[in-house]
Amino acid sequence: MTVLHDAPIVPSQQPRSWSFVDRVTGERRSVTCMPGCATDHAADVESPTHPDDIYCARHLEDITLPINVAGEPEEFRVMGMMLSVNPFDRRVSQRLPHIDLEVVDDHWIEGLDPDGLETVIGTLQARLEKMRAVHAELVRVRAEYRAAH
Repeated sequence: MTVLHDAPIVPSQQPRSWSFVDRVTGERRSVTCMPGCATDHAADVESPTHPDDIYCARHLEDITLPINVAGEPEEFRVMGMMLSVNPFDRRVSQRLPHIDLEVVDDHWIEGLDPDGLETVIGTLQARLEKMRAVHAELVRVRAEYRAAH
């Protein structure tokens, strides 16, 4: 299992402000990034951009696990997280910072607000507790099996 740790999360002291030309209306629109935004907005500033393509994001640490999909284990990202905001999204909920959760390599639960993320955490916590119980049973069964052989 590979664990990649990002640098500590340190929100910027002053969120970046910038503007772009709205490809739909031709108007110049202003954007203020969310604290800690790590997105390179240079391409958005340099050319007309569709407002739906404007977002701020910061990926949070990635982990991988060896998952067997086609006969051989391959490393896949699991439980990846991205803190993001889409300031011009048609869905109002996406205009506020939220978490996009990558369950496994490019399979996402998107747009989690604090309550939604808490629900996912509770679900996974219950599964972890079950896994710990199964682990204890596995240790016991292996010891019994070894003793019998």
